Amino acid sequence: MSICRCIEVHCWPRGRKQEYVAYVKPVGYPDTALICGRCNNPGVIWLTHEEKAAYENGIRIFNGPNRFTRMRADDGGTHEGQVVGCLM
Repeated sequence: MSICRCIEVHCWPRGRKQEYVAYVKPVGYPDTALICGRCNNPGVIWLTHEEKAAYENGIRIFNGPNRFTRMRADDGGTHEGQVVGCLM
């Protein structure tokens, strides 16, 4: 299950049931309709190990935390490691 969090304030989320290992930018980022689940900043899509592998195999649409949330990623690749400028 993917989640949406910004990279300015709420980077590297710690899920209760999931481990998020990378993020991808949604189509049109930063001018996107996808908003962080914790604030009003533009959000990125945080992926689990399985979702990261799916992205690398060409999947671009990911399910969010409920049935009616789906997110489309761009083709810019996954981002891992330290997020520069994160306030967390």
